[in-house]
Amino acid sequence: MNRKCLWCLKSEPNVSFINKAHTIPKSLGGQNYNRNVCDNCNEYFGNCQDKHYSIEEALKETFNISRQRILLVNEPKRKVGRFKSKFFEVKERNGIYRLIAKSSFRFNAAFQSELCRTFKRGLYKMYFEELNRQREIGYDEKYNIIREFARYNIGEMPIFYFNRNFGAILMLKNEAETPILYFDRMLYLYTDNKFAEIEFLGHVFGFPISEFKEEDIQIYFSKTYELKKKFFKDFVNVERLTDIDFTLKILNG
Repeated sequence: MNRKCLWCLKSEPNVSFINKAHTIPKSLGGQNYNRNVCDNCNEYFGNCQDKHYSIEEALKETFNISRQRILLVNEPKRKVGRFKSKFFEVKERNGIYRLIAKSSFRFNAAFQSELCRTFKRGLYKMYFEELNRQREIGYDEKYNIIREFARYNIGEMPIFYFNRNFGAILMLKNEAETPILYFDRMLYLYTDNKFAEIEFLGHVFGFPISEFKEEDIQIYFSKTYELKKKFFKDFVNVERLTDIDFTLKILNG
């Protein structure tokens, strides 16, 4: 049976599936790949297009800081590459970690908006490819809203970030070495036919996965709050990367 691309919905022989499409970037330690991502779409996510960074780089720039922070606490069994970032430096003093922005990380509204949008597209990319890899779903038309945003940069999709009450982050041993995206490991993760939540490297995100209305968001908030009120203090609609605690400051407390 000919393979069909999860993103562009084209099938062999119109598209090829030669290269491995890692669902989580290799630069973050990702080891799994999706066999249903064609070479054209795989290349798109890894290319810079008209910016100085690609969609996968926006993911790496954000999550590599969290990954390195966790690795400092849990000594890795295998060699992990030294922390590198085009945007940030992480300084440690007396066990407290501070994020220092390089000159390439600008705080003007245009830069912040574009970088955040690219990150959000990357988070959807990672979610959608892992959903397909783990559960063999994703071709339904309801997911076109994800395809349009992540692959074709059409429309606007919100992503919500949940801030923890305390610094206890349950992770499997050596999870930061080869990160895994979880859909339902913890009972506080809420999912229905319109919204999904994921946990990745200690962070919890929620977002719509199909067409939604404003009242759907309010219903989602009320339901997810009931699951999270013992563990999370609030949430934020991510509009810039600094809305995310990617240095895991919560662990300092």
